[in-house]
Amino acid sequence: MRRLFFAAFLSLGGIGAVFAQNDAQTVAMVNLIRQEPITVRQLKAELSPLEQARGRPYTVAERRAALEEIVNQRLILQAAERDRIAVSENEIDAALRDYLAQQNGRALTDAEYTRAMQQAGANAATIRQQVSRQLIMQKYLMSKKQAQISAVRPPTDEEIARWYNLNKAKLIRPDMVRLNLISVPYGPDSASKAKAKEIADRLARDISGSPPKFDDAVLRGYIANPNGGAANAAVSEAGYVATRGFYVSRTPEVQEAVGENFLTIAFGLQQGEVSPLIENDLAYQFIKVTEFYPQKSLELDDIMDPANPVIVRQYIRQGLITERTQQAVDQALKELVDELRRGRNVVTLYEQYLNW
Repeated sequence: MRRLFFAAFLSLGGIGAVFAQNDAQTVAMVNLIRQEPITVRQLKAELSPLEQARGRPYTVAERRAALEEIVNQRLILQAAERDRIAVSENEIDAALRDYLAQQNGRALTDAEYTRAMQQAGANAATIRQQVSRQLIMQKYLMSKKQAQISAVRPPTDEEIARWYNLNKAKLIRPDMVRLNLISVPYGPDSASKAKAKEIADRLARDISGSPPKFDDAVLRGYIANPNGGAANAAVSEAGYVATRGFYVSRTPEVQEAVGENFLTIAFGLQQGEVSPLIENDLAYQFIKVTEFYPQKSLELDDIMDPANPVIVRQYIRQGLITERTQQAVDQALKELVDELRRGRNVVTLYEQYLNW
């Protein structure tokens, strides 16, 4: 019996070694300017968060499709390296700021951007690397296919009207408010938050629900910091920044960005009324609603919304151009990858290792 137990133990140990060996196996090799292997372990790491999000593992066919995408990206990155295409740290920061602005519904101040990166912690370097790769691939694609992508035909008036008639039930502007904002930012440490709370409490006593006093405080912060950006010396002394003409929509996406408490208070205020102190993950805030815009079904010649002073027909036109441009980009990308893969042994797949 003891002999059988050890035999079984050794067999299980051998199975473990096989699994470990398989994870280290090369499932694809990219070889445009140098050999760059993609291992089973790397592919699993790429697929794991996607599988968790969808609640099921990828099939073998889906693994192969995902592997092809990864191979194509590595191929373009090698081609860009060969052609000495790179991006600067400033370009990476600009792309990250654009992304965060879309998530928050507004541009972040320098201080807010710095805090967001600090909160990313150890993931910040990985995020910057991913953004860098995306920007490099975009640059390389445009360097090779810009003329093709730029030759997109704009839509006609008839095409715009046709799109509107098919989609006008969706063209509804939600409830919106325009507000002025006082924000007392703080960092991740408790001492910074405590200091910000002192400033916020002092502001609360000074403002005391008084719209004129709130307006004075906004004016002081806004003059010292006219773009609502990073606090300069005067704002640093005051301890807060002010933003005027900040639009907020009553939608699930905006609520996720600004928080349920902020949205509830913003739409619960009367026009001209000052809010009590609001706390979120980045700052203590006070707001005053200056205008309210009720929900509206939009016609072709209406303005989309006060924060986006674009006429509906212009919005549709740009949307159709964007859609056609994306189609042109997809086609150009396919052609580019096909061109890069024509060389001998540029890409080799080992599909036998996709069946785990």
